[in-house]
Amino acid sequence: MEFDVLKDLVRTITRNKVKQIEVLGNPGQEGSRSEELFDGIFKDRFQSDDEAAKYFFDSDEKDPKYRKLRNRLIRQLINTSFFIDVQQPMFNERGRALYNCYRDYAAAYILRSRDAYKASVYLLQQLMEQTIKFEFTDITADVCRQLRQQFALSPGDQANHEKYSALHRIYEEKRHWEAKAYDYSENLIHHYITGRSPSNEVHLMATGYFDELLPKADEIDTMQFYIYTYKVGVIKYSAINDCKKTIEVCDQALGILQGRKFSNRGSLASFATQKLACLTQLRVFDDGDKTAEYCLTLVDEGSFNWFRLLETQFYYYMYTHRYETALDVFRKVTQHNRYRQLSGSTRDMWTLLGGYLHLLAALGKLDAQEVEHIAGYYSPGSSRFINDFEVLDKEKDGMNIPLVLLPVLFSIAKGNFDEDDFGRSLEALDKYRQRYLENDTNRRSAIFLKMILALAKKEFNGARAERKMEKEWALLQQVSPKVAGQSFAVEVIPYEDLWDMLTMK
Repeated sequence: MEFDVLKDLVRTITRNKVKQIEVLGNPGQEGSRSEELFDGIFKDRFQSDDEAAKYFFDSDEKDPKYRKLRNRLIRQLINTSFFIDVQQPMFNERGRALYNCYRDYAAAYILRSRDAYKASVYLLQQLMEQTIKFEFTDITADVCRQLRQQFALSPGDQANHEKYSALHRIYEEKRHWEAKAYDYSENLIHHYITGRSPSNEVHLMATGYFDELLPKADEIDTMQFYIYTYKVGVIKYSAINDCKKTIEVCDQALGILQGRKFSNRGSLASFATQKLACLTQLRVFDDGDKTAEYCLTLVDEGSFNWFRLLETQFYYYMYTHRYETALDVFRKVTQHNRYRQLSGSTRDMWTLLGGYLHLLAALGKLDAQEVEHIAGYYSPGSSRFINDFEVLDKEKDGMNIPLVLLPVLFSIAKGNFDEDDFGRSLEALDKYRQRYLENDTNRRSAIFLKMILALAKKEFNGARAERKMEKEWALLQQVSPKVAGQSFAVEVIPYEDLWDMLTMK
């Protein structure tokens, strides 16, 4: 920084100095009410505004004195956010750069608004080196616009004005195509997750988007554009259950993103996890272990993505018959200190998977005592088990299917098939099949439930039940899993494997 730039900065800050910046932790504020309110919220001593107002002023949240205290804390927290320590382990290099770039851009904007033009230009030029290096297209476009405007007002500096005008046009074009790719991917995701069935309509929509975006890849050449474009490509093929093509798209995306020095790890993990899920569905395990290990290098332990990745790995090990390893994954998840923070369908999934570990123990594939020690006590159809679910027990298909099947399978595995054990009659189960499973998406589940019902009636129907099971078994071999729109297959254990275990084949 040249001295005249430093002088510009000093004079600006001096003209607009403040007596004290309102941040948490200022000397002399120890024990202040705002510090005490912060501490009480942080340590969960206050669960609501009314509780805090009662503590400080023996009133309620509408008290003007409490509102003033609350607003002061909010202002201090916002101000303090500019001084967050980005050297903490939770920030990787890209995360630190993103934080610093936005902070410095805000500072440059404020300096310019206070007529500190030299300081603002200096900061923006330094900032642009980082935004280009880390491929922050949005900030780069904004920085170029600010510099273009500034040099337009500087007589005799036509070269810089032309330079930043050209860069501004380039990065606005990149931003435009990034926004278009993002819009397309979000639009597809909306259609994709609201309808679980394999969708030719979604496939055709994604094909149109992908055909428009991909030819622009070499020209736009930004990380975010590649990420959103290949997300569209993934949906294009997964919407019609083409796992092989989905894997090809994931490999293409990974090949490009792995070559970028500062790639977003979350996006790498997303494509790698999708690839692992497809390998699992195809029962192609040659590349599975390598992909599973690679995924673990991309997520932070205890993060939401970490839990979802381990869910995919759990399936992978179940499908490769490595049940002990699946049990180890379950142990790692449920014993993590952040497991209790999970809620909704994410928490439900692990509760359900624990039930299937108990099923494997009942089928002699795992040690029952070890499973109970890790996964807790399980009783098929018990209200205690059902009450652990927030979402899945309220659905009628999707991941509700393995929840409905589990107590029936467990009862058969224990050799004491009894309708009282799982709270549904055989007639009710058959009605459930007819109402919710007789469709293209759930065809395999419908067939498998027919087989289970026939097995349950075998003692009474004899040869007729045997013929029914053989017929449905042949149909099952002809129907491939339909996993479009589902985060994971409804077959926690492949139906073929389950049938072999149940019938001792």
